[in-house]
Amino acid sequence: MLNLHNFKMPKLKEGAYNRDSIKKDYLRQKGTVAVKNLKKNNFEAYYCDSIEEARILVLSLIPNNGIIGCGDSHTIFALELDEELEKKNCVAIPHTCAVNNYAMEHNSPGFNVVGTKEEMRDILMQYLVANVFMLGANAITMDGQIVNTDGTGNRIAGSLYGSDRIIVIAGANKVVKDLNAGLERIRFVAAQMNNVKYCNNLACNLSGTCMDCSSKQRNCNITNIMHKKPVDSDFHVIIIGEELGF
Repeated sequence: MLNLHNFKMPKLKEGAYNRDSIKKDYLRQKGTVAVKNLKKNNFEAYYCDSIEEARILVLSLIPNNGIIGCGDSHTIFALELDEELEKKNCVAIPHTCAVNNYAMEHNSPGFNVVGTKEEMRDILMQYLVANVFMLGANAITMDGQIVNTDGTGNRIAGSLYGSDRIIVIAGANKVVKDLNAGLERIRFVAAQMNNVKYCNNLACNLSGTCMDCSSKQRNCNITNIMHKKPVDSDFHVIIIGEELGF
């Protein structure tokens, strides 16, 4: 029998590969395929390897002196655009300032009341017809469809019609096999993480899966699927090769 003690054996870790590099290549593979199919569906679509590359691209798509509506998106937050938008003399309207009546009257956590009810309504209207409206995606399918689910609907409304230009920004971790996988991702990941964010202790968080609850606090009341680019819209989709957002 071979005596292994006579051999200098490699350390266990010497058989390992660079996990970060593998993951980056994996996200790039998924993201570039999704971008190719988004283009087939008539969207202007781009793949960026990094947040830094995506920030440069996003800023190139935003005109000076513009009004910018921003849906609730931790991917957009990660781009850290505030300072650069100020340099372009742009006014950014965060989703937290586009307060609906319920949020204003109930002092909902996570929102900022910056005026009267009438002023807040005017802010919301500008938010929905901005020069540029930016939002994330709950899921993007490999065949180039975009899936978003909202509790109130202002983010979805802003992405449908009204703004001069719409920009969807998503990490490649949002790319899924098909529509069913996209809806499952929303139920099993995105909605539950948003509940944690807003301190909503709902049935899905307690059970670990969607219970199709009737809670007034649920954030999955409205779902929009963009199969193709809306007619006559200036619609851009940016996929970033990193794990971003919910």
